[in-house]
Amino acid sequence: MVFPGLDRRDSAATPGSVPGAAAAPTVLLLHAHPDDETLATGGLMARLVADGARVVLVTGTRGERGEVVPGPLKHLEGTPELAATRVFELAAAMRELGVIDHRFLGEVDARAEGLAPRSYLDSGMQWAPSGMAEAAADAPADALSLAPFDEVVADVLAVVAELRPQVIVSYDERGGYGHPDHVRMHDAAVAAVAAVAALGSVAALALVAAEAAAAVGAAVAAVPPSPCRTKPESTSTPSFPTQQKPKTPTSSCHSARTATRSFAHSRPTAPS
Repeated sequence: MVFPGLDRRDSAATPGSVPGAAAAPTVLLLHAHPDDETLATGGLMARLVADGARVVLVTGTRGERGEVVPGPLKHLEGTPELAATRVFELAAAMRELGVIDHRFLGEVDARAEGLAPRSYLDSGMQWAPSGMAEAAADAPADALSLAPFDEVVADVLAVVAELRPQVIVSYDERGGYGHPDHVRMHDAAVAAVAAVAALGSVAALALVAAEAAAAVGAAVAAVPPSPCRTKPESTSTPSFPTQQKPKTPTSSCHSARTATRSFAHSRPTAPS
């Protein structure tokens, strides 16, 4: 297993599992936008799936305000169709990585009990003189980075309570390169870990940034060459307003490409 000590004893049982059988270890990844998961932790996710772990991805936004690199999809930047394209690409990437449980933060399966479902919007960003990203001045009112922090944490905790993951993976304290949505997901991950640890019924959770970074590198080295180099162009078309065909091949071939360093929170097995 990629994470030392990750075993099959203290995770929530997966649907359809045999009663009394050891549950697969669960790893929860918290990312901000579609494609972040593939660019930052795609190799890790594929390796974990291959090792038999239950891998669950929660994405904070649909990347409505993402920057699009020059190419056939550049015209989608700043349009309503961009989000639909990125969601389509994300679903395709999850199929390639073997991840079958993906959720958007704020939807029914990633929402605090008693709260109506909602969508968190992409906050957007601008480049600061330092070379790091910073919050855009025109971030929408429903932006992830502007949403009440307690609400964001409550949504994350709802997923944690359901899954009881042994590892939570997200960004470092800078969000990789400073994007406010990345930072918000990092902060929510840290707060969720602290809240679970404060319950006193489980052992404390520890930040293991170095180990996570090493695991990502090892995972990427172990995964076969990207299907982006070999997969023929898809002829399928997603159903969104303008019927724009997403760039193909889709796996690990998203239009926005920014490397991000990740960290993980790891919880030792709870005492029996």
